[in-house]
Order: sequence, then structure tokens, then C-alpha cells
Amino acid sequence: MDSANSHRSRARDRRLAVVSGYATRRLTPRGQRTQWLLKRLEPEWDVDLIALPGAEPAAGGTSDRGQVSWRRAAGGVVRATLFDKWEPWSMRRFRSWGDDLDAGLLIAYPWSPVAHAARRLQSADTPYVVDAGDPWALTSPGTDTRFLATLRCKRAERSIWSGAAGAVVTTEQQATVLADLFPQLQVLVRPNGYDPPPVRPAVAAGDATRDPERLRLVHYGMLSFLRLDVTELLGKLVASGRWKSIVFTQFGDDHAGMLRRVPAGVEVERRPACPWDEVLAGAHEFDLAVVVGNWLTGQLPSKAIQYMTLPLPRLALTQREHDDALADYVRGRSGWLAVGIDDADAGDRVREHVDRDWSEAELAPPPDEAWPAVADRIGDFVEQRVGSADVPARERVA
Repeated sequence: MDSANSHRSRARDRRLAVVSGYATRRLTPRGQRTQWLLKRLEPEWDVDLIALPGAEPAAGGTSDRGQVSWRRAAGGVVRATLFDKWEPWSMRRFRSWGDDLDAGLLIAYPWSPVAHAARRLQSADTPYVVDAGDPWALTSPGTDTRFLATLRCKRAERSIWSGAAGAVVTTEQQATVLADLFPQLQVLVRPNGYDPPPVRPAVAAGDATRDPERLRLVHYGMLSFLRLDVTELLGKLVASGRWKSIVFTQFGDDHAGMLRRVPAGVEVERRPACPWDEVLAGAHEFDLAVVVGNWLTGQLPSKAIQYMTLPLPRLALTQREHDDALADYVRGRSGWLAVGIDDADAGDRVREHVDRDWSEAELAPPPDEAWPAVADRIGDFVEQRVGSADVPARERVA
């Protein structure tokens, strides 16, 4: 056996637990992240994947009022006492587990599998890395402390980070919060990647059929109460008088009802969400793709990364120009324009951005933001933090 194969054989004797509640839900950002990390780690580790059972719950309710009332009551109990609705499963799954592992990679959201897995790994002195999504109770601003659940979550999160050999977060803002709370914790900042498109479509910007008096905007994904109000931007574009008509096409749900209150002069077109290959094929219909940022400025909408595969110029609607995760991510990237929600010059800036003659190279996504490169970066960090038998678990809180 040559030295390379011998090394790989020894490496695969190492057992790594990957705990990811949404691992099998491939359409979710955490599910996609987990699947790419498995591709990176499985050649070098004997991987045990632990995910929540079953499929994503179906949308919609029941007409049985008794069942509705019972579910509301049960939901109130969960919010008041448990980490989340998956904690009973997590308690059972990790009650006796982890003694025969060499390392762990714990991927949140949801957090209850991470919390209970971390507790068992700490008991076994097994090093682990936590790949976090959005902040939890301890690291989220404005968390309500009235309920037992929040107090339990904060205590659990402090234990998770105190015992971790490393942390992966998606924004610099999140890393700063962790560094302030846990100065010795090694932290990697690495947002999601994008799926490399199999064939990149032709550039839509500058198309000879484009009408300069008509602005065609498109947004892919959900509009929710967590997002900034896109009607603020639309109002400024109308007020600028730069276009005779503005069309806003929404692919996906509008849970916040934003599009029911668009200003006069904006035509709304609603379409169902569709696979990304269909998005790319139809991108030539539009002039500008809009990413709507979050009210919590430390969070980065994951769609911003996938937007880079569009053959269109892109606009990021942000809460402010600096110390905003979305504004920071797109700053200096070709094809992007960041516009603050209070930007009085939005119309002029958007007009200049759209009218520019963008080349295909300028709109091409950067290779180092694709999933293969991103998964390699995270995998290297995991290997660095827990790959050696000499790496100790972090000091645990009493």
C-alpha cells in the first residue's frame, strides 16, 4: 500500500459525528451546507450523520378547532419551557451516545440537537466544532428573558461555546459577539457557498430589447417580517422620476404582506418559487435582482451568495452602509450595488447601476465563493481544530 492510501486508511479509522437537524432537507440553507460538508469530510473520516427524522411539516392547518386549540396550547408550552419543538427527540436521541467518537461537527439550526450532543461530547472529553447559523439566545440581541426556555437556552449556549474546540459563523458581526463572550474560542467566518451553475446563461444586462423607461426588478425568495420593507426602496425609485413604469416580480411567498402596500406607479407580479436552474433560464426578463436584507444587521441572507450566479446586476437593500452583514459582504464585489433603506439618492444610484454596460466577466461569480471551495475551507478548519488526537476539548463551565 502506498503512503497516500495508507494515510487515507488511517484517517478513515477516525469517527466523526455530524449532527445536523436539517441535513436531509436539501432545499434549506443548512441542509445544503451539510450535504456539501459531507462530501468534503467523508473521504477522510468515518462519518456518522445524525439528522431529525421525517420530512418538513406540510404547510397549512386543520379545520378541527379542537386540534388547532391543542396545538396552540402545546406551542405555548414549548416556547415557555423547551429549547424548541425538537428537544424531546434530541433528549432521547443523545441520552446515551458519543463514547466511541473521535470528534464532532455540530451544525445549527435547530439548536436542541446541538445542545444535547455537545453535552454528551463534553462528558466523553471528545472535541467538537459548532457550525452555527443565526444567533441563538445568548448571542441574539434583545432576547426575551421572561420565560424559563430562554434562561435554559442561554445556559445551554454558554456551555456549548465554552466546551467547543472551534466555531464557524456566517458574519463578522456574529464572530465579534462570540469573541467578546469567549475570547479563547477559535472562530472561522464563512457564509454559505453557491451551487456552480452547469451552464452559465447569456448576460441579460444591456440587452437590446431592454426599455430604458421601464425598470424590471426581481426578488427570489420569501418576504417576511425579519426582512427590511422593500416598499421603502420602491417608493424612492418612483419618486426619483427616472422611469415611466416599474415592475417588481416576486418569486415566492410574501408573509409580511409588503406587496399589498406598494406605492402607486409600481406594478407587482407574483410568481411561485421555482428551482434555480429555471431562475437562471428566465433571468433575461429582468434588469436588476434585489436581495432584501434583515432588520438584524448581523445576519446575512443566504440568497445573496446564490444571486452571484445570475447574469444580472444585483442590488442589496441594507439597513445601513457600514456594520451591516449584507452591505459588508457585497462591498467591492463586481455587479453589486448596496442601497441603504434611508438612501435619498437611491433612484439616481440604481439608474446608473442598471444603465452600465456590464460584461459577462464582471457579472461572473467568484470561484472562491462556490460550494466546493467553501466546503474545503470549513473542512480544513474542522481538521485543524479536532483532527488530531492531541486536541483537547475546551475547558467546560462548572
